[in-house]
Amino acid sequence: MNAVILGYGVVGKGIEILAKTLDDINIKYVYVRKEKENLPYFSNNEDMVVQDDIDIVFECLNGLEPANTLIQKALKKGKHVISSNKAVVATYLDTYLELEKEYGGSIQVEACVAGGIPFIDALLKLKRLEPLQGYEGIFNGTSNYILDSMQKNNLDFEDVLKEAQDKGYAEKDPSNDIDGVDVYYKTKISNSLAFNTPIVDIPYYAGIRTIKMLDMKFIKMNNKVIRHLSISRQIDDKIISIIAPCCMDENDFLANVPSNYNAQKILSHSFDTLGYYGQGAGQLPTAQAMVQNALDTLENKERKIVYSTPKEFDTSLLKETWLIRSDVSLENYYPIQKKEANYYWIENQDMSIIKKVKELDKNSFIALWR
Repeated sequence: MNAVILGYGVVGKGIEILAKTLDDINIKYVYVRKEKENLPYFSNNEDMVVQDDIDIVFECLNGLEPANTLIQKALKKGKHVISSNKAVVATYLDTYLELEKEYGGSIQVEACVAGGIPFIDALLKLKRLEPLQGYEGIFNGTSNYILDSMQKNNLDFEDVLKEAQDKGYAEKDPSNDIDGVDVYYKTKISNSLAFNTPIVDIPYYAGIRTIKMLDMKFIKMNNKVIRHLSISRQIDDKIISIIAPCCMDENDFLANVPSNYNAQKILSHSFDTLGYYGQGAGQLPTAQAMVQNALDTLENKERKIVYSTPKEFDTSLLKETWLIRSDVSLENYYPIQKKEANYYWIENQDMSIIKKVKELDKNSFIALWR
């Protein structure tokens, strides 16, 4: 099969490396910015995705455009599109599935979530037998690296972030990672596939930007480990997702995920809990997931994404205990279970507490307490 790579960054180059090891996948063109053209292999010509001799389109661009335009062009010509672009997939997956149905191509998105871990494949497979109860996990390697290093090495947030940037784990602008945006996109996609629903928005989420060494010491003093989690549940026709730091027991599977690794747990009645662990990003892990999707196409083994009943997002489905550090007196707003210095434990609150606390004190630190 002939293929096009859209984007020649870290992941695009990884796809090229792996494709060269296979006889059945031939990279014919690479789409790059106009100033990077080196015809005929490197080109800025958008029509390459609709050429008759192209079967597969690997899309590994950033952001919504030109990615969305190129994906739609390819799908309208019946091409098989394989994407690692979580922003565009989280925004337009419903549209892509309609185009897949109308024109006969396909959209595959394994690499959008959890990098080289076959998490999406697991969701699509396991839900065939019974509705999944939910999942939870670490979906961002940058945040995990920062929290793990702070906790183990007693380093300040700013120092560990700089270290992560130097190692290539964090972008020059790390906002998507440390503010939870990356996990927000991944959770929207995962919810859609796990719970058979068109994309449902998640109204509030929290990142790790405001964590300080004093928070880390306080958490350790209470014999907890902190990780940034996405927690999703399905109950009948309703779903809930909480994206936030979480203080958990030291023996929890997710508490022991080191460095920039990712890990997830899938929950169902039949097997209770099923765990996954591995590299959630990076050149070859992500490229491997995309090339595996291509092999599925080649062997006619694609796992189709099929929706059933649209689900309602209900913030009240999960009520948790929260730990909050704030200079604002939260006693005026919530019943306080316990207070120590500027730290508050607040019980039985849904995820809307994230929005409320950030409105009261933008520098506050908020985390689940389990």
